[in-house]
Amino acid sequence: MAKIKIILIHFLLGAGIFYFLVHPFTMVLYWFEFSETAFSFSLFQEVLKQRFLESFTFDMRGMGGLLTLLGGFLGIVSGLFWINLKKKNELIGTQQRLLVRDIEELIQAGENERVEFKSSIRYDYYRKTTNRDLEVIIAKTITGFMNAKGGKLIIGVDDDGNVLGLEKDYKTLKHKNRDGYEREVFRIISTQLSHEACFSNHISFYSINEKDVCVVNIEPSNEPVYVNDEGNTTFYVRTGNATYPLSVKETVDYLKTQKA
Repeated sequence: MAKIKIILIHFLLGAGIFYFLVHPFTMVLYWFEFSETAFSFSLFQEVLKQRFLESFTFDMRGMGGLLTLLGGFLGIVSGLFWINLKKKNELIGTQQRLLVRDIEELIQAGENERVEFKSSIRYDYYRKTTNRDLEVIIAKTITGFMNAKGGKLIIGVDDDGNVLGLEKDYKTLKHKNRDGYEREVFRIISTQLSHEACFSNHISFYSINEKDVCVVNIEPSNEPVYVNDEGNTTFYVRTGNATYPLSVKETVDYLKTQKA
């Protein structure tokens, strides 16, 4: 019933627009064409006044009827498109709610081999100020996941699973929104790991209790990934619910076990 109502409304709107607007304007354009008069805006206004009422007379029923039918048909098409668009938006909304529920369940389950929480990428909650050293910690965590089985880094949540949001982090950025935040995360990955590492990380945002959280979905890497911190490259791997650096020998041994 709701779909029929939407189609009917669009039909009436289309028919009305074509009959009361398109019809008179079409007559004016026809007049300019057949009279071979040079077009001017002022003359157009004068002719429109003259032809407007004439377009609704009985003699013009043929043209008016055709344009009304055309408008009604386009209205039906518009109504069907609107219904389809509304259906897609409802589906997207349902999927988004399910994804948020999944993220909430991940947070409630706590950190593990495949999930890590970080409060922020730049704002230091202990010092109450911006701390760029936190970016290295983010890079280490992502590297650890890439060198293991992959996982999810959830930013905006503390170690106890409390949702802090990204508002304080936003204030440290030039572009204080989700787009700016995503660019900043990819900048960290690009500079601390490599440009290629960006392709193995996918960023999503969710609103939980009206607070934004950022989820970095991290794919495992086929090649070893290192953190480049002030010229020093270090291999990190995710073990249990923590990320550990490995010595050169440990790294070689670990990579051998991965290939076996």
